[in-house]
Amino acid sequence: MAALLVGGLGLCGWRLLAQPGGQATQTTPGFTQPPKPATPKTEKAAALASEGMPFVAGERLVYNVTWSRFASAARLETEVVERGAFFGQEGYQLRTKVETAGDVKAIFFEMYNQYTTYASPRSLLPYRLENTIRQGVNQMDETIFFDQAHREARFNDDSTLPLSPNTYDFTSLLYAVRQQPLAEGWKQSFSVLYGKQPLEIEVEVKKREAVISQLGRYNAVRVDFTPKEKQFSKFRARVWFSDDAQRLPIAISAQLPFGEVRAELTNATQTSRGTQPRIQNTPLAEAPEGGAPATNGHPPGGARGEAKLPFDLGERLNYDIAWGNFTSVGRASFEVRQKGYVGDRRVFEFAAEAASIGAARTLVNVNDQLISFADADSLEPIKTDTRLREGRRVKQVAADYDWSSKQAKLPNGTVIAIAPGTLDLLTLFYSVRAAELKVGALYQFSFLDANHRVRGVAVRVNKTEPIGSALGARDALQLDILTTDKTQLLAQAWISNDARRLPLYIATRTRFGELRFQIATVVNPR
Repeated sequence: MAALLVGGLGLCGWRLLAQPGGQATQTTPGFTQPPKPATPKTEKAAALASEGMPFVAGERLVYNVTWSRFASAARLETEVVERGAFFGQEGYQLRTKVETAGDVKAIFFEMYNQYTTYASPRSLLPYRLENTIRQGVNQMDETIFFDQAHREARFNDDSTLPLSPNTYDFTSLLYAVRQQPLAEGWKQSFSVLYGKQPLEIEVEVKKREAVISQLGRYNAVRVDFTPKEKQFSKFRARVWFSDDAQRLPIAISAQLPFGEVRAELTNATQTSRGTQPRIQNTPLAEAPEGGAPATNGHPPGGARGEAKLPFDLGERLNYDIAWGNFTSVGRASFEVRQKGYVGDRRVFEFAAEAASIGAARTLVNVNDQLISFADADSLEPIKTDTRLREGRRVKQVAADYDWSSKQAKLPNGTVIAIAPGTLDLLTLFYSVRAAELKVGALYQFSFLDANHRVRGVAVRVNKTEPIGSALGARDALQLDILTTDKTQLLAQAWISNDARRLPLYIATRTRFGELRFQIATVVNPR
């Protein structure tokens, strides 16, 4: 399962793990089919010094959470994912994850929540939130837009809520407090959005004291967070920040209606982002008139212009992953994060992530990410960053594509010969969507897998049929993913038969069994 989550279309684009000695297509056992359409009655419609920040992109903090007699009740993680331009605005992408563990998950409830915040680079005021909530039978995906200038929040259902000036969410508030001097006696009130409830929280620096954590002994600053609303008076929290330039949250204690919860920092890592291309909003120089766009060596639909692509900036696809008889072992997402220019070249930044959840994490704890910068016309990659975390195994490899010399270059000096049109895992995912996809047609793709080996697949458009999905009943194109000699069926995919070409359902077989990816939510560009 882990191998497919890392780079399979599992994670990013059909790195297909066929077992050796597979049978020809005609005799290969079929995959689990997608659900049939529901009837209408039941269908549910830079660097720290450059900006004066105590943190930089790539910082990742992991906490063990204790509650009552449970020494390991949950796992909390915060990460400064990136600093760049997102949805047309400069800012930080911040992410918080919390997941119950051990006996708490088994006895009480299973929870896996993820909160992604896009915040202004100076004030850290949020302008967009993406929340994924998985708490037992309660599941919700929402996007909240903050209009700080007009003091308004807008929700998925198009409802709005008036906001106080300078309103934060809890993730951005934590980072906003980190950038304060935290002088003893300092006090300030902040407005925070909690669900659809605006709260006023008083933040006060109390005193310096020593804190001992798994990472060692710290001189720390204790900061109290106290809601002013009477009905939330029991929701008090304290955070101990390291008394240094980083102001790391070393420990967090919260008084909740069901008792005290304490989070202790167990791991702090920093991943360099300095080698990433910098995307600009405009080209450094005007491109010559009449220049032909780049084409893929094996063009799925001929040369592509921007208007013909079925995706654009801001699109995010979220998937639930099933394995064998287990209906939910992981989550995966694909995002068109940025669009702009690197030098004079128009590019997309694609990002994808896969993580194991629930009981699957006891078998293997997966949290993998891929980032790809690609030519916006040909979708040929110019740089790929692969970051794999599987249990104790951590791997980070970047590949730079030099199309003038037809080579992909790795940091260790390895040089890989590539033909024009060779893709990476992420650009493969988007190139299949961008293909013309006519029933009966066959398309060939060459790509580098997660280990930077040249691979190839053939994609045949079999037929159209209606299927059910979390998005409702959709007419879909059924694709067979084959070996290049077309003798072995590696996977099947159902892609919406419309202008969006949304991958609705994918099934593939690995040596660990069948994996199925079913679309859960789609965040559209707005």
